Parts: sequence; structure tokens; C-alpha cells
Amino acid sequence: MKIGRKIIGLKLTPKLLLAGTTLLIIPWLGLQTLNAMQQFLIDGQAQAQLLSARGIATLLHGRKDLFDEQSDNINNYADIPLYPLSGRILLDAYSEDWQSLGQNRLSFGSQELTQFSLLLGQADATIYGLIEVTDKTPVYRHPGYLRLDHSDHIRLYLNDSNSIEQRYLLTFEGNGRVSAYKMDEAWQLATPGTPQYRIQGQARITNTGYVVEFALPADFLDSSHHLGIAVADVVDQGERVVDTLVRSFPSIAQGQYNRLIVRSPETERILSGLAQTDSEIWILDKQLRVRATAGKLLANADQLPSDENASNSSDKALSTLLLDWLSGTSSAPINDFNPAQTHSRDELFLRNALSGRGEVSRRPSLDGNHLIVAAVQPILDLDRQSVIGLVLLEQTTDAILNLQSQSIQRIALYSLLGLVAITLVVLVFSSRLTWRIKRLGIDTQKASDEQGRMQQKTEFRGLYAADEIGDLTRHIEQLLARLDRYQQFLVAIPRTLRHEINNPLNTVTTSLEHLEDQVSESSYLDSAHRGLQRIAAIINSLSEAASLEEALSADTLVKLDLTHLLSCYVENQKHQHSHEIKLQTPSQQTWVLGSDIHIEQLLDKLVDNAIDFSPPDRPVEITLTTSKNHCFLSFLNHGPAIPEAEFKNLFQLFHSRRESTQVTQSSEQHNNQGSGQSSDEHLGLGLYIARVICERHGGDLVAENSTSEDGVIFTVSIPLAN
Repeated sequence: MKIGRKIIGLKLTPKLLLAGTTLLIIPWLGLQTLNAMQQFLIDGQAQAQLLSARGIATLLHGRKDLFDEQSDNINNYADIPLYPLSGRILLDAYSEDWQSLGQNRLSFGSQELTQFSLLLGQADATIYGLIEVTDKTPVYRHPGYLRLDHSDHIRLYLNDSNSIEQRYLLTFEGNGRVSAYKMDEAWQLATPGTPQYRIQGQARITNTGYVVEFALPADFLDSSHHLGIAVADVVDQGERVVDTLVRSFPSIAQGQYNRLIVRSPETERILSGLAQTDSEIWILDKQLRVRATAGKLLANADQLPSDENASNSSDKALSTLLLDWLSGTSSAPINDFNPAQTHSRDELFLRNALSGRGEVSRRPSLDGNHLIVAAVQPILDLDRQSVIGLVLLEQTTDAILNLQSQSIQRIALYSLLGLVAITLVVLVFSSRLTWRIKRLGIDTQKASDEQGRMQQKTEFRGLYAADEIGDLTRHIEQLLARLDRYQQFLVAIPRTLRHEINNPLNTVTTSLEHLEDQVSESSYLDSAHRGLQRIAAIINSLSEAASLEEALSADTLVKLDLTHLLSCYVENQKHQHSHEIKLQTPSQQTWVLGSDIHIEQLLDKLVDNAIDFSPPDRPVEITLTTSKNHCFLSFLNHGPAIPEAEFKNLFQLFHSRRESTQVTQSSEQHNNQGSGQSSDEHLGLGLYIARVICERHGGDLVAENSTSEDGVIFTVSIPLAN
């Protein structure tokens, strides 16, 4: 069934799903409550950490000795950071093991002469060094020379545990292992002459110089942790004399070397009794340099025993990620190690704390999987007037959220499962409901064709369902049954009327013939004859429309030349109609499968319709064209255009668009010709019959207003015969 107005909107299933989305308010409210609870717990944890930091700072108030500088004048010496390393360094003269620490190298010397960069780190009881030297004239050690200062080398200055000054020289013959020797005061000969195997290293020659990576035992240094490094540059391979000596410390009396920034042992002993298993404590001086640390940040999974982790790993495999997201926790191990950070901290809130007020901050861990709450509290001197250091206490939120995560996760899981179950039930129910309605629509559509004619009896599915859709199905079946009976009644009316009316008409016709013999004036009798002929034509048209489909289905289609048939038909019509008819056909034959009788009947309906609406002085134009698979027969009349609203009903049964004046005019025209063939058009049967004939031949009939000139064009399309 064609519907003129465009249908806009959603189907029933999307509407039910959209309505069901209101159920998402329930988990949304749950998430809002969960977030509020998490914020409350994290705020409580932050305040507790601030109190703990305040307690630790109280213990350290007035302990200025923990933050005193060394007796040296630190303005004259470069502080060399000693970065804690996560593991041992592979001595290969490459910087990959140092990760991001390479950007923290210190440079000494000048680019015009000799320059070197230095990076120091400590892992366990070993101090590692990475030295990159820029040297345009490298001179390597010659094994034939006894003196060690006849080539480029590196000098280490330090005081041992007995405060005795020691000197070590690192030399190499090119790419490969570095040899270390304990040297005399002149840096010329080794004492006792054998290498110091506890100092190891590796050299690598580069385009701009060379790189040396070495390892030094930490017990070589005294408690003052001073170390001096110098690079000796030999320019002339012939003379082999040290030309330039670039130091990391000032050129003053020996024994005053660079100070290594390391942790305070005494402060760490104090913190060892305060450290917790899931938090980390930092002690910083006024320059925000780390003096001591204690404790370690742990994630949720790290706090569980190994056997418990093993037993729960399989249970959490599918739900851990979702539940951790809902509760705000993470079961992944934490990675918050940054060697540069353990030397100094430079956060803004730490600098604000130097003004004497404690603060709380939050930051993500370096791996981005955890949230860390940090509380800082200043350490004051004895008079509580000035800040001598800071206490920084850091802890992940996993510790506090773990206390309530199990219950929250259980509630969240049950809520989610309930929401999924409700959604599935609504989806299944709505799908079943819409499927039944769609099935009912399909069965109802099968009950009639596009013209509204009832088809054979349709078996409705779901006829015995007890719900409202079952009631609707039964009502539709009853309605269609009544419509079918009414249609059968309408179909039988023309045959009945023809039989019942023909007998009185025959009697009247016989009586008129007798009157013609007795009355000399026959004008009234002629009018009576024409009226009877019109009544007979109307009855024949009604009967023809009622039995047309039967006749078409019983008729046999044969191959015929439409060009020849159309030419003969138009030539015959010119003798019957005074109205001019123009025909244009292709020169070749046009073969189609059809019934010549019904095609002529189709031509009658369309030609009569065109003549009825054409002005007397304008011809009816008939044109036959062909394409690859179809032929097109168009009928152009130059009458009034058809309103757009009438196109959808133009080919329906009993639809007529003639006005009374047109009907009178066309009737008089046909009366003058002695024909009654236009009566079916007045009843709205002509175009209906034409459309049915076109469809029987596998074609179509359309009408449109002419765009190039006035008038209306009716176009018939029929498939060509193979």
C-alpha cells in the first residue's frame, strides 16, 4: 500500500530501548555515591597523613645538626649528585643503563680545549661513574711505556676511611677494558705497580673523543663522601706530556674535593622506627635536597601474601579491571622509582611548605596506575621561628580504599549484574513483542494486493494468543473476513445488474420500435434510444471491470508487433473520431508478448481519456519508443494539468476527475458520434482497467504533467519479447 505522507520516527524496539536507558540512572547514582565515598576516604587519609607528618616533624624539631652543611665552603665546590640506581650497571661505556639520568650530567672544562661530562650513581655498596670526554687529539696508552701519564687518562682523588689521601688513575689502550692503578703524588708511577682490580671499567672510542664507564667500591670513600675527578689530555703522541688537566673541583690544596650529596645515616636511623610498610617518608633540607628516606610505596597486590595472591589470581582474571575501576583501586604493582627524584624534590607545594605551613597534595604515580597522596610538614628550629627542613609522607590511596573495596565491589558487581539482567529481559521481551507485531503486519499485508483486492484466505499466526496482540489478531481476521464477503458482494453486483436490467431494457427497446412505426416525429424516440444505449454501455463497463481479471488470467499471451497493431488501431480511430490523432512510431518492428484484444482495449481507454480532456483544436499525440528491454507508449493531451493531490488515486476504481461541464461536453461529443464508449470514464473505470491490463502484461502505467508544454502525458511501459 502506497502512503502519500512520509512516515518519520523510530520503530518500537528502538523506542523501548531508549525508554530502557532510563535504568542507567541507577548505576549513575551508584557511581556518584561511590565517588563521593572515595573522595571522603581520600580526604580522611590526607588529613591522617598530615597529622603523621606533623608528628614526625615534631620529633625532628631543633635537630639542626641533621641538616648542617659540611665544614667546607660549599660555594667553592660543585655538588655532585649521587643518584640511587635501581640495579647494577653493565660496564659497557653506553648510557642505556642510566635511563633518563643522562640529562642530569655535569660538564667541566671548555669546548675550545678539553671538556668532559660526569654522572655518578650508587647501587648497593658500589659507586658507578659515566664520563664522556670531548678530545680532538686522543692519545691512548702505549704498553711499552712504564709511566702512566704518557697518555690520556682519568684521575680519581679521594680520602679513604682512615682520612688518608688516595689517588687512582684510569687508563686504556683503546676500545676495551680500563685498568686502574694506585698512583704516587706525581701521578707518574703506580704503587705498588699492579692494577687495582676492585676498580673496574670499560672504554669506548667515539668520533669526538671517548667514553669511560667505571665502578668504584663505596668503602673507598671516607665518611665525608668527597670525591674529585680530573681528565688529563695528552696532545702530542711523540712527546706524550699532559697538556691540559680538567678538574671537577677548584685548583686549591689537595684534599678539598667535590662533595657527594648522599643520604644522612643518622636521619635514616630515626626514620627506620617510624616507617610504615605501605608509605614512604622523605626528609629534605631547605634546598629541597633529599637527606633521608624510609619505607616503600606498595600497591594493593603487593600487600597480600603470595599464596593468597595465587589463590585469587584466577578468580580475579575477568573482573579485576572492571571492579578496580569502580572502586578506584588498582591491583597492578606500583612503579614510582625515579633516581633523579631521590636526589632532590622540586614540587610547588614543597616550596610553599618552606613558608612554615603544612600542605596536602595528590599526584599520579609515575606508571599512571595509582593515585599518591602526599603530606608535607616543615621542620622548625629550636625557637620555632625558621624552617630547617621538611617531612614528606607519601602513600597510595589503595591502602585506605582496600578497607572498603570488597564491599563496594560486591555491591557494584551485584548492581551491574542486576542492570544487565533487567536490560536483557527488556530486550528479549521487546524483541519478541515487535516480532509478533511485525509478523501480524506481514500477514495483514498478504491479505490484499496493492489495489485493495482481497486475496486468498490468509492463515494468521498467533491467532490463539491470550494477550492483547492475540485479541488484535483475531479482530483483524474477523474484519478481513467481513471485507472479503463485502468484496464478493460488490463483484457479483455488475453481473446481477446486467442480467436484471437487460430484460427491462429489451422490453423498452421493443416498445420503442413499435412506437417508431406509429409516430412520425422520431426526435424523442432517438433520444430514448440513445439513453438506452448509454445504460447498456454502463452495464457492460461494470461487468467488464468485474470480470476483467478473470479474463486476463485466462487469456494466452502471444508474440505480436506493437508497431503494426498501433498503426492499424490509430487508422481505424481516425474514421470513428473527428478529433485529430498524431502517431509517431519507430521504423522497425516492436515485438511484445500480449493479448491483442486487451491491448486494443487499453488503447481505447487511454485514447478516449486523452480526447475527453483535449481542446477541439489540439491533437492527441501518441508516441512509441523503445529501449534495451522495454517499449514506451505515451499519450499526450493538451488539456488542463492534474493536481498533485490526485495522482495517488488516479488509477483507483471508481475515481473520476471530470467536472460536470467536461462530462456534459464529452457526452454531447459522443452523442453526436453515436457512441457510448465514454461511460466507463465517467464512472472512474477507464484508467483502472488500463492499469490492470498493463500489469497483466508485466508493465506499468504512469501519469505526469507535461513540463515542456501544457497537458498531461500517460506513459505505458511493456517489456519487449526476447
